[in-house]
Amino acid sequence: MQEELADRFGVSRIPLREAIRTLAGEGLLRSVPGRGTFVTALDLDEIDEIYDLRRLVEPSFAEHVTERVSRRDISRFEAMAEQMDQVAETGADVWSRTNLVFHLDMYRLSRLPMRYEIIAQMYHRLEPYSRYYVHGTCAYDRVQDEHKAMVQALADGNSEELARQIVLHIDGGQTGLHRAWENSAEDMRTYWAERT
Repeated sequence: MQEELADRFGVSRIPLREAIRTLAGEGLLRSVPGRGTFVTALDLDEIDEIYDLRRLVEPSFAEHVTERVSRRDISRFEAMAEQMDQVAETGADVWSRTNLVFHLDMYRLSRLPMRYEIIAQMYHRLEPYSRYYVHGTCAYDRVQDEHKAMVQALADGNSEELARQIVLHIDGGQTGLHRAWENSAEDMRTYWAERT
């Protein structure tokens, strides 16, 4: 299988093995000795655990981020929010990548590398499910309103409001993902499997 993948991507097996190790370290793949490497699928309890951990950690970035954010950073976040508004033109994959960069770049400004690493891993594990929920349920308007409120809190230098908006965003995501899961769990698993 590694040879086949290396040929497909035009790389040698060494960088492919490193990529597999990295993805396994992020929790996206799991290796079973003698059987192979598999895409990690989450169940609803694991998804809830990720959201619960996010709710504990992410608001703690707010004060650090608002202390360090520059006008240039705010302009970049505004541009990303505008790009995500164009989902009809850019498509779900571009929206999802931009959403990931939006959140992780914001938290990177905190200069809290251990917390950042934990949150980045959670985002990567949750991303396929979040993408399905947002695109499968047309939750763009709510999500975009939340993104814009976060940018406004940053622009205002209001760390308490940023923390509040982060929690609202997490709560809305968890609730929406639950609804999507309950309404179409099999469709969600199929969607996720096809894109990983």
